[in-house]
Amino acid sequence: MIQHKLNKRLIAAMTILAVLAFIGCEKKTEQQQTEVKSESISPDTISSVSESMDNEPVVEEKITIPDIKGTWNGTFDKRTTTLTITEQTDSSFSGKITINYREVINQEIKGTISPSSGKISMKDQLHSRYQGKYNGKLSEEGKNFSGTFTMDLDGSKFTFNLNKK
Repeated sequence: MIQHKLNKRLIAAMTILAVLAFIGCEKKTEQQQTEVKSESISPDTISSVSESMDNEPVVEEKITIPDIKGTWNGTFDKRTTTLTITEQTDSSFSGKITINYREVINQEIKGTISPSSGKISMKDQLHSRYQGKYNGKLSEEGKNFSGTFTMDLDGSKFTFNLNKK
């Protein structure tokens, strides 16, 4: 008799769990269907998009990445400076910069160029108290690079102006 009551309770508990699981699954299905419906596209939308595409000519803009490899000479904080870019892959490059202070600074650099704007960013690679970041702009003809160097240590700023040979 006790065994019979336990079996009835066990069956009742399993039935309740099955019903709750079924109800929970159905709510998730309804939510998923709602999300899909909100992302659907009507045939009118498709035809209006294709009509507007037919009326406008497709223009592909080709962006040319300037070749900045080579030797750049000029000034950094009114000191004679040479930047030599030895490697360039697409818009990334690397090389070395030498700044002729009383104690000559030799630093490896890595940087990027934005072909559309001509902006160049470089960063010193060797750990030094003088390391920092260079931000500047390449001239239209690609022969002048000028901007500002910001020292990591204290935020000091120095101007530079370099010309490609």
